[in-house]
Amino acid sequence: MNEHRFTAEVARHAGAAKELWSSATTSLPERAYTTPKGIVRVKAGWGPLASEEDVVRIDLTVIDENGHLDPRDVPSFVELFFYDAFLLFNIAVPGSFSAAITVSGGEFRVNEITFDAAPFAAGVSTIVPLAGVAAWYRGGTEQVASTPMQKVLFHLLHIGCSGADEWTLRARLDACLKELGISEPSRETSIIHPMHDEALDDRLDDSAMEPIDRAMSRVLTAVQQAVGG
Repeated sequence: MNEHRFTAEVARHAGAAKELWSSATTSLPERAYTTPKGIVRVKAGWGPLASEEDVVRIDLTVIDENGHLDPRDVPSFVELFFYDAFLLFNIAVPGSFSAAITVSGGEFRVNEITFDAAPFAAGVSTIVPLAGVAAWYRGGTEQVASTPMQKVLFHLLHIGCSGADEWTLRARLDACLKELGISEPSRETSIIHPMHDEALDDRLDDSAMEPIDRAMSRVLTAVQQAVGG
């Protein structure tokens, strides 16, 4: 068995979803990933997230149970772990976890990761227990979606990572609704100037985002219902 230790500096919005961060220490202490060469576990100490600090440090440990993992692949498991955590947090409490994450670990180099949860907060007030979400979404190392729900979750990850414009955001959510078998009434989507400046055109207001917000709400509600079985 080999162990590799990392420290992640997480810059995020402090103070939100304190109960979620408290539950993370017991509901999401680790994720286990099955590879052709054995089991790889990633453990995290989420305790610092419960503080009021905007920037916290989280200790992580990657455990290669069979000792066969190529050291060059270790950073990929750290990065995958944070993708999973972002998704799980924002399914449990939509809009709860936005962060810029920088990871250090000796000679290892993990890609810097930026997550934006703002689109997830649209129109959803329902929350579900993190423990239930973690048990439902077992995750894995697959990089190509093979089921309708996996396609939906990958689209949600793209939304949280890409800073997509309104057109792309709506296209991804439409794809999610299709995979979930949810029919959405046909409506014309406004094409908006990239400046998005209400001072120049008072027709531009929050109503332009309403179709997108409704679509996100329906997608997240469906995912939360799937968690509950």
